[in-house]
Amino acid sequence: MQTCLQSIEDAASNLSHEIIVVDNSVDDPGFNDLKKKFPQARYLTNPTNAGFATANNQGAKEAQGETLMFINPDVVLHEGAAERLLAFCKAHPDAGITGPKVLNADGSLQYSCRNFPTLWSGLFNRYSLLTRWFPDNRFSTNYLMLDFDHDSVKEVDWVSGCCMMIRKEVFRQIGGFDENYFLFNEDVDICRAAWGKGFKVVYYPSARIDHDISSSNSKTSARIVIQRHAGMSYYYKKYHSANVLKIFFVNAMIGLRCCSQLILNIFK
Repeated sequence: MQTCLQSIEDAASNLSHEIIVVDNSVDDPGFNDLKKKFPQARYLTNPTNAGFATANNQGAKEAQGETLMFINPDVVLHEGAAERLLAFCKAHPDAGITGPKVLNADGSLQYSCRNFPTLWSGLFNRYSLLTRWFPDNRFSTNYLMLDFDHDSVKEVDWVSGCCMMIRKEVFRQIGGFDENYFLFNEDVDICRAAWGKGFKVVYYPSARIDHDISSSNSKTSARIVIQRHAGMSYYYKKYHSANVLKIFFVNAMIGLRCCSQLILNIFK
């Protein structure tokens, strides 16, 4: 977190800005040290983990500026990233949400802009075995936009919530993040909501960040696995079908996927 906050201060040094930190960690012993090192930031502390969407909404409610930038604590902004994103947003008022180019710690590309998920996306996502075994399959290529050079400005379906800039008026019209998502899928949802209100979602690679995303080979808590799949179920019901039989079938498939990941987790 300290590295993240320092990168924000460095990258936004030429901008009038405020930093709002929403603490979901619940009694993190290092949080007091963070406050001492960055006393200029504003801190909101939740007594329990309220979830990613709720925490972002809390921070947005306290923000005074006309533009919001949501940043994960495992993100490091490159020099000029915030300034470039803001300049692009001001020059393109039809861009409701803008996302930067996202890199791994080793400098390789993270596929941070994608097409909206389909039922196939659950089987051919970034970390799935099918994508690893058949990397050029059309389902992974379409969902992850593997055939896009990622060096060009492009209107996309959605951008990663690890770092996104949203004009506050757009955020207000959308109604913020849907708090029915605890973690994951809320970024897909808010981008879909932006498109629904007539705003564009844009990938802007001139602004760059590093994102130290957890390895797909690392063990994930059972709660996170379950919450992620609950979000998938909610997303499908919200946007795709009111048919009870279809929902039952999709939920069964999502449940099987969740169980398989929980089992695989045991052996990691």
